[in-house]
Amino acid sequence: MYAIGLGKENKEEILKAYNKLKEEGIDVVLIDNAKELVDKLLSKELKGAIRGSLSSSKVIPYLREKIGKFYRASILKNPFTNNIFLLSPVGIDDISENKDERIKDKIKIINYSIKFLKSYNIEPKVALLSGGRLNDLGRNKIVDETIYEAEKILEYFKGKFNIIHKGILIEEYLKDDCNIIIGIDGISGNLIFRCLGLICKVHGYGAILLSDKNINFIDTSRNANWERYYNAVKFLAGESFDLFKK
Repeated sequence: MYAIGLGKENKEEILKAYNKLKEEGIDVVLIDNAKELVDKLLSKELKGAIRGSLSSSKVIPYLREKIGKFYRASILKNPFTNNIFLLSPVGIDDISENKDERIKDKIKIINYSIKFLKSYNIEPKVALLSGGRLNDLGRNKIVDETIYEAEKILEYFKGKFNIIHKGILIEEYLKDDCNIIIGIDGISGNLIFRCLGLICKVHGYGAILLSDKNINFIDTSRNANWERYYNAVKFLAGESFDLFKK
């Protein structure tokens, strides 16, 4: 059995996804309480769950209380290549505000993301975003810090796999078919997701959890359309990335 969180918002889209899944024979239920959703998931009463339209401020802190530190990565369809890519971090509190700890968080995100893609026999190609073009150094102190941070991460992974840093040029990364995009922070990552997924309607499955624990949970936006909730449950149910091929 799979569960979709049913919050006060966006109920019509949740019900559309729920009805479509039921029509296809997927065993799915609606749960309107964050703690109940998490507790049933962790007790294995559910095979998997998605946040649906429940409040992130209720689900995510409780989930962290139960399982510890994790990150989130949105699975999106690359509009240039039609392949999937991971965008992370996408939660506003996913990574530390401290500079050194933030770098450690991004390194963990990259390692978890690589492991996830390789589990699907996808060769990782990592792109690091920063706040400007590389030749913009000196124009803005905050931008400079993001460039230096990305360069430190680049140096850490140098020679281990395909990883690049071209500054702010996310469009070039996607044209190059990079499949792991590491944002500056959770705020910018969340904005990128909203622009691509909720405004430009780029297809996606929601955000998987990246951690050392195997938790079959997908974080979804309260403002998503029914297809995102549907896609997320189908992914948990084992459809993998086949939905993008339809």
